[in-house]
Amino acid sequence: MMNRIQNLFRRNLPAKILALLGAVVLWFFVMNEQNPSVNSTFTVPIYTVNEPAGYTVKLSVSSVTVKVRAPRASLTATKADDFKAYVDLAEAVEGTNTIKVRTVVPQGFEVVDISEETVDVTMESLIDKQLPVDIQVTGNTGARSVLEKVIPDTNYMVVSGPRSQVERVTRVVGYLNLANSTVDFRVHVKLTPVDDNGSIVDSVTLASPEIDVMAKILSGVDKKVLPIKPVYRGTPDKAYVVAGTSVKPDKVEITGKVELLEKLADISTEPVVIEEAKADVIKEVNLVLPDGIISPSKEVTVKVQIKKKNDN
Repeated sequence: MMNRIQNLFRRNLPAKILALLGAVVLWFFVMNEQNPSVNSTFTVPIYTVNEPAGYTVKLSVSSVTVKVRAPRASLTATKADDFKAYVDLAEAVEGTNTIKVRTVVPQGFEVVDISEETVDVTMESLIDKQLPVDIQVTGNTGARSVLEKVIPDTNYMVVSGPRSQVERVTRVVGYLNLANSTVDFRVHVKLTPVDDNGSIVDSVTLASPEIDVMAKILSGVDKKVLPIKPVYRGTPDKAYVVAGTSVKPDKVEITGKVELLEKLADISTEPVVIEEAKADVIKEVNLVLPDGIISPSKEVTVKVQIKKKNDN
């Protein structure tokens, strides 16, 4: 029985092989006619891999157009999400890097073309910087009252973000509205990072977007103009003497409670040091304001005249 089957299989073997090959070719021909390979394009977003910590990453383009070729039936069964494009940042450094765009396509698809073979990837380190808080006062106090001082909960704030943006920030500003207040009050003040020109730098973050600020208000106050008394400390060189003192301006307007104002005859300056001086000493110094007394003018120029002892 087995011999008969083997003889049947071997009979006209070359012809049978040719027939089989022809059938296979015919099948591929028919299938190609029924399911031909066609081209199509997909817009694919670019993502990153191996992105280093502590940096911001910016791509010159956010997506690429990928042209692929595949059997019609395969294309019909796919969607844009099946195609991927990415850049590998494993070897990228701070600055601008030109990196090859890599693609991932479904099995049976061939990438014919890609709109961007490389993209520029800009990496910038994230930094922190501590800057002073500048509380700016708006509005006015109520009748017979004046703002004594502003006390923020903190005088400094940490600014974080990309290096180039953080370096633009020169101060952190908050605005305090007095709103005709006649008594002390505390309020939340929103903070804003700004540059030298006062423009907002919105691509950075603050350690805290707002702080508490205390406004100390003096009520039941009046104003008074008093002369300024220049003060110096030390002695000039032994061959010299102090010939006189002067101050500009020579008067100052102060504000305070009436009972305090009545006790004051003048306002002194911080002492100007003239130790071993051989010539006139001119210096800008602050006024020494008693507790409960305020003034819009806090700095004056003091001149201490120095001359030789034998000068007339």
